[in-house]
Amino acid sequence: MENIIRLPLENAYNVRELGGYYSNTYQSTKWHRFLRADDISCLSESDIDFLLAYGVNSVVDLRSDEECQQYPDALINVEGIKYYHYAFMKGNIADATRDLTSMQDFDLGDFYVELVKDKDMVRGLLTVIADADDGCLLFHCSAGKDRTGVLSMLLLMIAGVSIADIEANYQLTYTYLKEKPGFMDMIPTDMDLSCMYSKPEMIRKAIDYIVSEYEDIQTYLTACGISHEVLLRLKSKLL
Repeated sequence: MENIIRLPLENAYNVRELGGYYSNTYQSTKWHRFLRADDISCLSESDIDFLLAYGVNSVVDLRSDEECQQYPDALINVEGIKYYHYAFMKGNIADATRDLTSMQDFDLGDFYVELVKDKDMVRGLLTVIADADDGCLLFHCSAGKDRTGVLSMLLLMIAGVSIADIEANYQLTYTYLKEKPGFMDMIPTDMDLSCMYSKPEMIRKAIDYIVSEYEDIQTYLTACGISHEVLLRLKSKLL
């Protein structure tokens, strides 16, 4: 199957490639290896067939137990796909976009920094990804913006992709999500709509934290307890 930036699915609107980004080692990230996604609980049969044909053989669900129970993934029991659940969240924040309006002087960028500060959680998640079977791995949360965005940032940093490209990858989310039928109607009337935007300065906070505290991604991953072997496996999947 050809390389596609955003997959043309019927019932998911933010399923995108991490392939095709140029790295600082003069390589490009591989196509058909990593897909970032929004909610995939309502995939149609044709959506599932498309993903299988695209090469998807692993799914990493970043949502909370409650979210998974309320909206089970459509790929859980699909033959040929391994499903992994790894809740990627900090404290009692299930989804930053739901709770930020009640927190003064706190924004999405701060939430992203809190995620990368949890080194044990990051180590566990990246180890799951490194150990997954070769093939195409799809990872997602509910909107494909916050938890998915931070994981995408980490993977692209590991690959040596430029900060500008990482920010651009993050920015696309709101553009695609607002095309989802009824998306704006799902947002509570008392919620600050800015929480749904994907502004580059938000993801930049997490990048700047890693660079300022650890100088580079490799030093940060070492501090997280990521072994050299795991890092090599991640890079071989990415590049």
